Amino acid sequence: MPKKKILIVEDNAMNRMILSGILTSALIYEVAEASNGQEALEVLKQYGEEISLILLDIIMPVMDGHTFLSVIKANPAYSSIPVIVTTQSDGEKSEVAALSCGANDFVSKPYRPEVILHRIANIINFRETAAIVNMLQYDRLTGLYTKEFFYQKVREVLDHNPDKSYDILCSDIENFKLVNDIFGIPAGDNLLCQVANMYITDVGDRGIYGRLNADKFACLLEHQTDYREQWFVEAENKINTLSGTKNIVLKWGIYYIEDGAIKVEQMCDRAFLAVRSIKGQYGKHFAVYDDKLRKKLLLEQAITDSMEDALEQGQFEVYLQPKYRIEDNTLSGAEALIRWKHPEFGMQAPGQFIPLFEKNGFITKLDQFVWDRACAMLQEWDQKGHHLPSISANVSRADIYNVELAEILTTLVKKYGLKPSRLHLEITESAYTEDPDQIIDTVSGLRDLGFIVEMDDFGSGYSSLNMLNQMPMDILKLDMKFIQIETAKPVHQGILRFIMGLARSMCLSVIAEGVETKEQLERLRQYGCDYVQGYYFAKPMPCDEFEALMCQSDKQSEIQEELPLLEEKGFLVVADEVASYRNKVRETFSDKYTVLEAADGETVLTMLTRYGNRIAATILNLSIKNPDGFTILGALQNSKVVWDIPVIATGPADEELEGRAMELGAADYTAKPHLQSSLRKRTLHAVELTLFRMKEFDLKKEAYMDYMTGLLNRRGLMTAIETFREGDAPCAVYLFDLDDLKRINDTLGHGKGDEALCQFGDFLNAHARETDVLARYGGDEFVIIMKCMKTEAALKKGEDICQAMKKERAFQRIPAACSVGVAIWDLKEPIQAVLEKADQALYQVKTGNKGGCRLWRK
Repeated sequence: MPKKKILIVEDNAMNRMILSGILTSALIYEVAEASNGQEALEVLKQYGEEISLILLDIIMPVMDGHTFLSVIKANPAYSSIPVIVTTQSDGEKSEVAALSCGANDFVSKPYRPEVILHRIANIINFRETAAIVNMLQYDRLTGLYTKEFFYQKVREVLDHNPDKSYDILCSDIENFKLVNDIFGIPAGDNLLCQVANMYITDVGDRGIYGRLNADKFACLLEHQTDYREQWFVEAENKINTLSGTKNIVLKWGIYYIEDGAIKVEQMCDRAFLAVRSIKGQYGKHFAVYDDKLRKKLLLEQAITDSMEDALEQGQFEVYLQPKYRIEDNTLSGAEALIRWKHPEFGMQAPGQFIPLFEKNGFITKLDQFVWDRACAMLQEWDQKGHHLPSISANVSRADIYNVELAEILTTLVKKYGLKPSRLHLEITESAYTEDPDQIIDTVSGLRDLGFIVEMDDFGSGYSSLNMLNQMPMDILKLDMKFIQIETAKPVHQGILRFIMGLARSMCLSVIAEGVETKEQLERLRQYGCDYVQGYYFAKPMPCDEFEALMCQSDKQSEIQEELPLLEEKGFLVVADEVASYRNKVRETFSDKYTVLEAADGETVLTMLTRYGNRIAATILNLSIKNPDGFTILGALQNSKVVWDIPVIATGPADEELEGRAMELGAADYTAKPHLQSSLRKRTLHAVELTLFRMKEFDLKKEAYMDYMTGLLNRRGLMTAIETFREGDAPCAVYLFDLDDLKRINDTLGHGKGDEALCQFGDFLNAHARETDVLARYGGDEFVIIMKCMKTEAALKKGEDICQAMKKERAFQRIPAACSVGVAIWDLKEPIQAVLEKADQALYQVKTGNKGGCRLWRK
């Protein structure tokens, strides 16, 4: 152990020698001497805090003991050094005066060695213990509580105030390491001190605060329901001003202490999870922790930890979504999309991991993997004789800033023997607006090399017309939401028409993504869109499924090359193996229709696929081959949701054959041989009857459907249950109520209330079977009737739906829950009586356990 240094300040040389002898005899001290206060100050300047204790005489020349004491106690560098005053045995007044000036103890002359050594040891030990305690309790740089002591003090407050609510607030400096790297360690320390001063001045005695480590601080405050962004902005501005730095950004996380029994360390961890959730988000200064955030961040961390291994182990898979030429609905390309088959979390959608990869930079590796797979598939299919014009793949923002991007892409297409134009590069509109000069230079270079560039998600960003004119691109790809909104609101259709015209003036092709309905397709065709993709045609699919689709498309293309071009007249298909019969039919109907001839079943199916609802009728010989007429009738019957084409079946005079054809949906049957005039009358009558039935169906649909949710209304419900049969019993009749709709209307507005009703209808539809009847009964009440459902199963199903409602993502922005009453229906008593029973059960739920399910019992 190093010896402790004792400073003896005494004008009498004999006394100094005695004291020095006593101290050195203990073998643990070494001595420094001074004959007066002035000399003692010089010694202190030399040794500073190496001096463990001072033995001080009061009466001395030059500078006496009192003056010396006042000087060192006023100096922070020396004020903590303990002082023992040496006095005469009768110097009581001097002792009191010395103690009042800051002396720690006194010893009387003549000196008693054991007393001196004992008192010195006690005082030095006390000082060292106090220093250790101070070091454990207070941060050396900022003077705030250390992490451990902060946790201890918070625990004490929580334990002593169980009836009060508190919050933990934690702060973190964005990119603090850069401050040290750019401005130096002293500037970083000064910044930390200013953050500490902010806590001291702004929180004061209203809370407890400490520095946990590095740039992380925390404080405990009494609970507050409304934290304002402006408070944190002002605190940040104050720190920037006082520290002399610029653009320092602080992020705060808040944890509402709901369970005071958990460790304080866990509380702070949760607050810092909230901080992490807003790192890198401009203008966002604070976030509040909740379980959703915890699960999200833990999942993000798990994804980050496993992404490199996932790529090496082949967990990532490229899916392809077909693109179709709108002119004739032929397959013309595909978009490459990434999917992740995670061994623990299952199939992950891109929205769950792509944003994270864009933040951590892994997206560049993943993009290169997709480009490679897309080129490899094009090469493989070329070798098999298939010809897919192109595959488009995403180019992320991080890729654009890669100086080797052009070299990577050109090397790739050369590797697989492809023209650059077959790999389309999708760049989002928002990327163009971030750094237009950089993007324009990079993309212009890629186009010069022969790559086709698509502006993805057009309509979702904020590019000006002037910027649009400067942006290098070949194809505009309209954003999915833009398509769905614009085609749904006739008042805004002019915008879509304008964009199509703009693209034409710039010699750009247009792709519309997210096409989900026939109405959207027809409107896009009307406005001159070139290509479409979306669930109306096909969902993204694995590469082997896409190859099968491509094979089918190739086969249809061979047949379609021989089909006539689209004309103004409607079409009539005559499918018969006998050419002379087809000629007669053409002569009979040429004044009214363009007659399409087919000698085999495959040609018929291709015509139906290509022309769809443009076909007015089909005259079908049931004996046709490859496939036969009954197979074609079945296919048409299944497609009536998309189009309803009347079929006049022909064949020999055979009642069994005729009956089978009528059962499969034929509009009429005419036996051969027959007069062409008779065939014409039967055909035109079937067409008129189909048109009338379609109009009637539209009117009924309008009368039976709820205008807001698209579900059945009360009239539609009663009509639907008329079709129930004895084999459907027992049925479970559910009466659902959307809880707190009035509160949603009052607090968020009726628009949000209507949105909640529509979302609730979609939610119930998703949890109902295809055979179930679902209707909006009125207001916020919905009815589901489930066939073949016994009592216990019915109750469990209702409880499951209520539980699923609480977790439904669609209601996170619009907080809502549902209650349900259930009654079992044997189909013998009136439905109104059963609904009344379900309503009674629902009333019991809402008055007792709101948000649950109850079965009506006698």
